[in-house]
Amino acid sequence: MTDPTYELKIEPARQLAILDVVGAATTPCLIQAFGELAADPDWQPQFNLMILIGHGPSLERFTLGALEDLQDFMRGWNAANRAGSNPRTAFVCPDGLKRVIVELWAAMNAPDSWDVEIGVFTSRARALHWLKSPPARPAS
Repeated sequence: MTDPTYELKIEPARQLAILDVVGAATTPCLIQAFGELAADPDWQPQFNLMILIGHGPSLERFTLGALEDLQDFMRGWNAANRAGSNPRTAFVCPDGLKRVIVELWAAMNAPDSWDVEIGVFTSRARALHWLKSPPARPAS
């Protein structure tokens, strides 16, 4: 049996889903995690999402092609499973090198081409503060 690559937790009271990537982060791993999230009865489309990428996970397999594949999947997943006036996704990544990959992801999905507002943070507390704050852009 292989070690789990992620842990998924939904906090309905905070309207938040937390995806903690604890193993090798690959496109298939993330697609599986988002499939489980969408099927979870506690998930609601207006919830925000926090993705934790700590020191353990390896992102070395995330080439530009892998990021584009994930982008294609997430565009459809967000359209089918996210709603509300301003859905947000907060990435928490304390590691500088990994954060570069996450920042590239955020840039690839700028607000003009993506319905979800993305933020990248070094701590969970900063991410939670941002998720609670008013959106940077008006509701569409």
